[in-house]
Amino acid sequence: MSPRTSEQFEGIREVKRRQILDAAIACFATTGFHAVTISELAKHAGISKGLMYNYFESKDALLKCIFREVMTEMMQLIDPGQAGEIDRQSLLQYFEKLIAHLKSNLMLWKLYMAIFSQPAVQQILAVEIQDASKSTLEMVERYFKTHHFKEPDLEVAFISTLISGITYEYIADPEHYPLDRIKERIINLYQLYPTEKS
Repeated sequence: MSPRTSEQFEGIREVKRRQILDAAIACFATTGFHAVTISELAKHAGISKGLMYNYFESKDALLKCIFREVMTEMMQLIDPGQAGEIDRQSLLQYFEKLIAHLKSNLMLWKLYMAIFSQPAVQQILAVEIQDASKSTLEMVERYFKTHHFKEPDLEVAFISTLISGITYEYIADPEHYPLDRIKERIINLYQLYPTEKS
């Protein structure tokens, strides 16, 4: 049997890393960040506690990694080309993609909402939250500033509130919440808004 190549080792390492991240998402979302131990995370991931530390030095580091991945995914939804600017079509597509992401990543969104309901956890991610939210909110606000919106900052707050509310309601009762109908309602709303500079 031939020895493994560096690419194979890297592939194996990435699989283990993904196992740990998926286990952490599930455990943090259902049990709570502070209540879960490294031993429990390792057991859920199907690896030894010692091996856990080869990938992440602490629970804090693991949480930060998950949050950065989530924020990267969110930026890809709204600005896939990383242009730093969006147009109306991008905004409408963002709502479509966001709802699809919510449906297919329910546990991840449970964790995301749990983070923002626990001040102690928010504190761990203070720098990451500030960095991630600043660029996204500034980009969305620029969109509203260049169109017929009298209060761009209020529009950004409105969208943030919509997304938070939709996420909370869907997580609470995914079987009965009319997610697709709500999505269509939001898209119709922004399709009716003016799109040319005043």
